[in-house]
Amino acid sequence: MLWYDERVKRLWYYYIYLVLVWGSFRYFIRLPEVVEELWFKPVLWLVPLFWWNLALREKIVMFGRKWGQSLILGLIVGVFYFLILKFRNLGSFQIDFNLVGIVFATAVTEELTFSGFIAGYLEKIRRGKVFNLIIVGLMTAVIRLPILLFVYQTTGGETLGVLLVVFASGVINSWVRVRSGNVAGSILARLGMNLAALG
Repeated sequence: MLWYDERVKRLWYYYIYLVLVWGSFRYFIRLPEVVEELWFKPVLWLVPLFWWNLALREKIVMFGRKWGQSLILGLIVGVFYFLILKFRNLGSFQIDFNLVGIVFATAVTEELTFSGFIAGYLEKIRRGKVFNLIIVGLMTAVIRLPILLFVYQTTGGETLGVLLVVFASGVINSWVRVRSGNVAGSILARLGMNLAALG
């Protein structure tokens, strides 16, 4: 099974680091969300991935050649997310400068991590497996627990609902990346979801 595979041991170490460090950061440090998402999250999440990718013999290419296919798929999925999440209250959508920063930084950081690197890494180990997408979806959902529990203090039902939506979007966004070989569409799709959720 994939979770016992020697080749993914470092991936699990990175993910445990991410859950512990990001969870601790969310619990102990209370800065404005725009500061956390724009400055701290990219450093804590992406710097270890950057060094890991440099150390790999066969690098994970996150931005492949199929830009058109990736962006079209991402746009379709992003509009779908936005309409589904804002179906009942489209008129209540508001946007401000801080919101744009949070939406963009979160989409780029998390999609580079999960759809870009992790989905690409798993695809190199076991190509074309649906199980890869499910693992990425689960990882994407579980990493939400610190912010849901410590920052937003959601109830059990709210937490479960968010985790299910995030799991589904993690699977879909990683499928967009694997299908096109380019994470740009996943980032675009995530922008649509974040705008609907936060706007």
